[in-house]
Amino acid sequence: LVRIPSVNPPGLELAMGDYIYKYMTEAGIETEKVFVEPNRYNIVSTLPGKNREKGIIFTGHMDVVPVSDDEKQRWNTDPFGANIIGEYLYGRGSSDMKGGLCCAMVAMKTLKEQNILPDQDIVLVATVDEEDLMKGSKAMRGSDLLKHCRSVVVCEPTDLEVCTSSNGRTYGYIHVRGKTGHGSRPGVGQNAIELSRFIMDHMAEEDFKEFEHKDYGRSFWQPLAIHAGVNPCVVPDKCSMEIDARIVPDHTPDDVWVAIKKIFTEIQKDIPAFKADIELIDERESWETSPETEIIRRTKEAFQQLQLHYEDSHFTGTTDGTILRRDHRDVVILGPGSLDVVHHENEKVRVADLYKAFELYLQIMTLEEF
Repeated sequence: LVRIPSVNPPGLELAMGDYIYKYMTEAGIETEKVFVEPNRYNIVSTLPGKNREKGIIFTGHMDVVPVSDDEKQRWNTDPFGANIIGEYLYGRGSSDMKGGLCCAMVAMKTLKEQNILPDQDIVLVATVDEEDLMKGSKAMRGSDLLKHCRSVVVCEPTDLEVCTSSNGRTYGYIHVRGKTGHGSRPGVGQNAIELSRFIMDHMAEEDFKEFEHKDYGRSFWQPLAIHAGVNPCVVPDKCSMEIDARIVPDHTPDDVWVAIKKIFTEIQKDIPAFKADIELIDERESWETSPETEIIRRTKEAFQQLQLHYEDSHFTGTTDGTILRRDHRDVVILGPGSLDVVHHENEKVRVADLYKAFELYLQIMTLEEF
């Protein structure tokens, strides 16, 4: 799987989807393609259980972030070589998250080969576009293929800790409006880049202390991209900043954009002509799963059966689980690998942890109904 460069953007998951489809169908597991866009489809594989009115989803995304030319120079191996050196397998997607996805696939194949009938349906959902707008998981909202599933295991990298909560995220553009003018004349026009600086200054002063969570700390935000400029001799009349906010439980995406609008108002007190507007890209709420839910009780029992140390944790990123839980499902995040090594050079996963994840998934799948 690591050797398939399913990078996104631009959305090159097709070969990955074809591979998984072939693997699951050849294993004798009922598998469907759910098209999201031309040449981009999710995989949904269902292993029937005793109770066909219940199901557990194991989900992973097929896309990986690109490797830039500069980053490639910092790799010690081929980013898509899947080289094993010592304890680790190296490659883009090894941790995020082809390792976890592979473990779920092999666990389902093992059940099929050994004619083990789980207590309820086991459903693999392999998605496209998680690394961008999550179009894949959004396409599964309300799907008849998943309507009976009440539990989700997201196979993202957690160092095999069990994440029972997750930060949310919201991001979008702030477009600051100015006026053009000739660059040789000081004071002419209204420089949108300079006006944008006032927004960043106000953002730096906001610490979100009123939204501090006792376990997970505070929300935070930051500008991650700036686009501006008309011509080297023209005062820019527009500056677009991409703002990314990571929010703890009980802090909503709406709260973030209300705070941005308050910043606009504050700036206008000193600069009445200041103009800016918001272009929202996406909103992903934070969440927590109760320890009394079936999926957490099953997961704890799986750790106990394998005599592994169980530890609750919190996921700082966002996953497809955020989308899938909107259809009233309980979610945990559990997988091999670490967020510390993803989205940069020399991404790796410990081979021993792949075996542990496989065993944990197999246990969760085969435990009797709680």
